[in-house]
Amino acid sequence: MFVGLIMCLSSCKEYDTPAAIAVDMPETGDVAVQRRVLWINIDGAVGAVVKDQMPNTLKAMLPHSKYTFAGLSDNRSALNTDAEDCTNWTTLLTGAVAAKHKVRDNSYIPDLDVNPNNPDQEVVYYPNIISHITEAFPNAKTLCVTPWKTLNENMLNNTYETITSTSDEETRDLVVNSLKNADMYFTLASFKGMLEAGEVGGFTTSNTNYLQALNTIDGYIGECLEAINSRENAQQEDWLVVVTSDHGGKADGSWSGTSVAERNSFCLFYYNHYVEKELKGETMYAAYFDRNNSAKIEDPLQLYAAGEGRTLSVEFTLHLDPGPDGSYSSGWNRMLGKRSWGVYRQYADQTIFRMEAGEHGISPIQTGIEGYGNSLWHFYQLGIASPTTTTKSYVIFYDGELKVRANSNTAGYIEDKDNLNIGGTGIPTPYYITELRIWDTMLDEQVYVDNSNLLNITSSHPQYKHLIGYWKFNPDAFIDDRTIKNEIEGMPNLVFNAAPILAEFANTLPANRKSGDLILENTMITPQILYWLNVGQPTDMDGFNFLEYYNLEEAWRVGE
Repeated sequence: MFVGLIMCLSSCKEYDTPAAIAVDMPETGDVAVQRRVLWINIDGAVGAVVKDQMPNTLKAMLPHSKYTFAGLSDNRSALNTDAEDCTNWTTLLTGAVAAKHKVRDNSYIPDLDVNPNNPDQEVVYYPNIISHITEAFPNAKTLCVTPWKTLNENMLNNTYETITSTSDEETRDLVVNSLKNADMYFTLASFKGMLEAGEVGGFTTSNTNYLQALNTIDGYIGECLEAINSRENAQQEDWLVVVTSDHGGKADGSWSGTSVAERNSFCLFYYNHYVEKELKGETMYAAYFDRNNSAKIEDPLQLYAAGEGRTLSVEFTLHLDPGPDGSYSSGWNRMLGKRSWGVYRQYADQTIFRMEAGEHGISPIQTGIEGYGNSLWHFYQLGIASPTTTTKSYVIFYDGELKVRANSNTAGYIEDKDNLNIGGTGIPTPYYITELRIWDTMLDEQVYVDNSNLLNITSSHPQYKHLIGYWKFNPDAFIDDRTIKNEIEGMPNLVFNAAPILAEFANTLPANRKSGDLILENTMITPQILYWLNVGQPTDMDGFNFLEYYNLEEAWRVGE
């Protein structure tokens, strides 16, 4: 019966039901179940187009997949634009953000920021997925088949077998043959037909050649699934099939910019016992700050002072870019603040609240927590109250968790008419902020928790009347090319020192990471594959694992 079913599925070229989801194959005997991965990348497949024109095989895979059509590829401003796309490929294969790995050309050598004061400076390379797999399992065989010669020679040269294909048809033949006859732990295949068609006629549904390429590659995916299901030891293997695109493209055939269409990718993680989950996250804009890019909020009325007798709450959503050496280490640098208070960074992961003693205080506050030591988005909240004119009580929340609740004999300055400043100091690790909120009260602790994953606050918020400063760093909030309006009527606006740098990011705040309300970025692919293969993820990898939240769906053999 099993053989007959395989033959039937093999003859069904419409791939209405992929072979790999047609049969539940329980473990038999004492043979251990082996995990395997097939990763298929479709160069230049726009996520929105794939969703609109959903071909047969991919459509049939969705009921057993975690997937998104709103993926976001690298922010490619001033990066490599060759067809091979070394920047996005390096991000995909290493799980490191482009600002960290610094690969800009087909040598795949990082474009080093030379420090003339460091004669012993070394080039930092980030291990690719093959390195992680073979370090954990030295005997694991890996196969990579792509049409990109320098990718294969300069990035994937540590693969057990690497082949530069001359066509998509050859890629299909090589991979299908390997799936049928070899025992590869990990297989990567790249198809370029959609990229080539898109460059000529546009990355759009009006380009019939682009759509034809999608359907052709979809058929190749179906053949790969058939090959997996026909393997001799299929009953003892669990396959994760990953289908991605490295970037999108525009209707005019270009694809190397930062527009939504050019960055719109898609991603699908298919396992024949997964329950369907479309990852419907959201994006958010943020402004870039470093020593040369700063902003100020004038405060002659001391609205945002926290000195003697004053009460305040400060909330901001922030993520770091790596410094010139690729790390997130920092000297003593203020991220934002004014005369009476500030939030600083120091060392690799210390975020510090400091407040001066003031005229009537005894000692300053300087309290650090571990935080902002990576490139993920995090939410920082600070509450300051004045039980008496000469003391302070304060709380610090990080990602919705209470980290500090303390009292101090600090009073703070009586007068603080200084500007509230963001950036502009000697910060080696630049950062982005998406929202900054300031309240004229110390919020209840549960409100801090509730606010920790909340963006775009409206007047329906129960504490809205206490909101005295609310700045959203997105294009719609600008009054002119340097000024962001305060969402609170009558309150001061925020002014940049120069035209700001804005970028669009996936919202990966902690609650979203746990709920699956995600938009996947290119850093996210390698962590899921390492998880599936039981390979530990290094702590310095910028992507994170979310498939683990669905691990109960992987335990279907239990009890059989």
